[in-house]
Amino acid sequence: MNNHFKFNNMKNKIKNTLFLLVSFVCVAVMLSACQENYTGKYEMTDGVPIVYYVRPTNAANSDDLLLGARLGETICIVGDNLTSVQELYFNDKKAFLNHNFITKNTLIVTVPREVSEEPDDKIYLINKKGQSTGFDFIVLMPSPVIQRILCEHVPEGGDIVVFGDYFFNDDPAGNPLKVKVGVWDVPENEIVDIQKTSIKFKAPPGDVTGRIQVTSIYGASARSNQIFRDMRGWITGFEPGEFDSGGWGRPTADQIQADPELALMGRYLRFEGNLAPTGSGQGNNQGYDQGMIANLWSSINSNLNDPLFTSDPINSILRFEAYVMTPWSALPMIFMFDEAGTDENWLWADGSNPPRPRGFWVPWLETGSYVGAGWETVSIPLSEMKYSATGAEIAVSESFGQLGFAIHNRGTVMYDGTAPCSPVILIDNIRVVPGN
Repeated sequence: MNNHFKFNNMKNKIKNTLFLLVSFVCVAVMLSACQENYTGKYEMTDGVPIVYYVRPTNAANSDDLLLGARLGETICIVGDNLTSVQELYFNDKKAFLNHNFITKNTLIVTVPREVSEEPDDKIYLINKKGQSTGFDFIVLMPSPVIQRILCEHVPEGGDIVVFGDYFFNDDPAGNPLKVKVGVWDVPENEIVDIQKTSIKFKAPPGDVTGRIQVTSIYGASARSNQIFRDMRGWITGFEPGEFDSGGWGRPTADQIQADPELALMGRYLRFEGNLAPTGSGQGNNQGYDQGMIANLWSSINSNLNDPLFTSDPINSILRFEAYVMTPWSALPMIFMFDEAGTDENWLWADGSNPPRPRGFWVPWLETGSYVGAGWETVSIPLSEMKYSATGAEIAVSESFGQLGFAIHNRGTVMYDGTAPCSPVILIDNIRVVPGN
């Protein structure tokens, strides 16, 4: 184990400092810890800062004394002449100081999220003359945190990528980082890459599903909100028997493909075409004129249910896997639920009364152009499918008997585009899952 966090040393330090707690408590009684009136006017003072103790910022725990805190945790330093502090470090990592939270006797600060390579378990308070006051304080490592699964559906043996934070493997020989998918323990030799904010490991057998959990020597993460191989609210994976191809706006036989070099699980839908921004917020039907459209109707030529899903729309999420193979920089992909039997009316519903709401997927919006590194899971809360053709916010849909999606722009200027492009976009596993 490296010297990040030296838990044995920490325990010894805690034992060695217990005798100080009585005096700390006495000081706490004498001082109004973090209870001062803030005037909003900050004036830096001369002299050297003094630290009496550190405590939580929560007033309900004002009598608790802290010997350490985790990365990203906010603490209150109690002492004297703290307005003389110009810089503050936890080990060798500089903290951000907000003068609105510094008084003569208290200083509220957040432990930096960066990991020190050579911690000496101290806080350093530095005045404007460069004089340093050290105070014993241990920066503790948090348990792993899972933020998202890059792709929920990965075939056996493929790479699962999980993003988050604090994926530390600090004792690989004695207590290595562990990953669990549902009840499946990922073999240690199948965890192929570990970074602080991401891990990559091999996908388990095809019948394994469930939430993901990561455990390090510092604790276990909460289980992921996403479910790996989530099949809830399944609408279609474009497999035989789910619906018939052909007919205007429905996926054609040419669009439904199954190249084993690209497929996640069986067949997928392929969109491709030539797009260009018009500068007016009106895409002139470019996308769907070139076949970049799919109607999933429960009423005609399909075995889809009506409604398409049964979870509460208020907190449900439209999810699908997508692979943007070539740069995409113009026009959005829109999604719209509608009543069964209205068929392609959703596409021309810009002037309907009431107008029909839609959601947008525009991964190129922030960077001007987007190309994926592989399959990824896309999530659009149904509560966000609430916009008119021009981007005005309207009421969400109340009907879910069919789903239409296409690449086009009917008037939303911000989604017009930045450059001509010829994107190739693969789509699979369309589903609506309950909110987690």
